[in-house]
Amino acid sequence: MQIGIVGLPLSGKTTIFNALTSAHAKTGGFLSSVKEPNRAVVKVPDSRIEKIASMFNPKKVTPAEIEYIDVAGMSKSKETEQKGKEKESEIFFHLRGVNALAHVIRCFKDENIIHPSGSINPLRDMESFDLDLTLLDLEMVEKRLSKVEKSYLTSKSQEEKREYDLLIKCKNSLEDNRPLRDIEFTAEEARLLSGYCFLSFKPILIILNTGEDDLVKCKEIENDFVSKLKHKHSLAKAICGKLEMEISQLEEKDRASFIEELGITEQARDKVISSSYELLGLISFFTANQNEVRAWAIPSGTRGLRAAGTVHTDMEKGFIKAEVINYDKLIEAGSMNSAKEKGLVRLEGKDYIVQDGDLIFFRFNV
Repeated sequence: MQIGIVGLPLSGKTTIFNALTSAHAKTGGFLSSVKEPNRAVVKVPDSRIEKIASMFNPKKVTPAEIEYIDVAGMSKSKETEQKGKEKESEIFFHLRGVNALAHVIRCFKDENIIHPSGSINPLRDMESFDLDLTLLDLEMVEKRLSKVEKSYLTSKSQEEKREYDLLIKCKNSLEDNRPLRDIEFTAEEARLLSGYCFLSFKPILIILNTGEDDLVKCKEIENDFVSKLKHKHSLAKAICGKLEMEISQLEEKDRASFIEELGITEQARDKVISSSYELLGLISFFTANQNEVRAWAIPSGTRGLRAAGTVHTDMEKGFIKAEVINYDKLIEAGSMNSAKEKGLVRLEGKDYIVQDGDLIFFRFNV
């Protein structure tokens, strides 16, 4: 899974990136002239994988992973309109393949750090960013429409007609300044849209970057913003980026006591990961043998055949059956041998809907 971190310069975007990844990327100067983003991969914490591993003693334990991509800030002080568009295109090029966006919005006050728009206004910043996305997507839609329309007029292909109708639907939404994530699409339309990598179609996690003085008010700030948030496929979380970055860079032995002293119940890293899974509708299943115990992130509602393909294409091609036991049942049994003796391990077919926490052994033949 990839998540792109975006926002205005001086919003604390790279500070949040450091807080989530324990990286030491330079903060405060990563402006829109910088072309290459900061990147880091984070292992998804899940206590279940360690307990499963204790039963199998594998050579390797592989948690699920998230890659964070921190692109340059969207500068509002453009030298010329055209030059600004070129910089935006460079920035957003890195975001086309991400699964979701994390939009960092500044809520903290600091007289020494001037907000690019002159004042702190989270809703304004969110709306301004959405406008940038819709304009970029509208440009893509119009370019594709001109090609599809010409081709359809000569071929009369029903496939091209469906694409044309879908693009018109997108165009109408974008011209009304409505991001595509707010529009209801059929499953088939959503499948077609995924190939375009439209930015306003991507789910968005809004990170409200608060100051240290507002640490005790984070939930209040979060709830107030959410009450005004009208977009679909969106979540908002309030985080004190500066403090969380400091925590992430402490030695492990010092981190727990510092968190307890501050009264923080959940670190930013864990909060953002769990919110990302919720936003994308993801669950985890596990595979295990003597070589490796591994966690896999898949969309909720995924069938057994597709889950097998997530592990390896050969498993999907030669799928026979899946031996399944849910984590809770496994822990209750105490071991795989005990679980089998008690009849807790089930045989499921290709249409089985995988559940969060399932441990699956795929039977296949290629």
